[in-house]
Amino acid sequence: MGLTELKLKELQEKKFDKLFEKHRKEWVDLANQAFAAARDHICGGNAPRPDDILKMLLPMLEPNETLRKHQEDNKARFKHYRESFGEFIIDRVFFNPQEE
Repeated sequence: MGLTELKLKELQEKKFDKLFEKHRKEWVDLANQAFAAARDHICGGNAPRPDDILKMLLPMLEPNETLRKHQEDNKARFKHYRESFGEFIIDRVFFNPQEE
């Protein structure tokens, strides 16, 4: 897993980067919740790795109405877009804070 250049381009084509910017606080809050849950429930109190955070983030994204509406409006309904967007969120929040 991981955010590749191809996934990033696909997300940009479907305007997921704009979705992130428009609702930044919502995504940062979810990412922080997923980080804490992964740390506490997967990693025994240690800092989680990106894939561990993603395991906790994906169930939070699945019912998210903001994301679901964006997927519908941009014809990006496939599950892989949600997973790639989760990787995008983790990348922006934890690994590229200058872009955050």
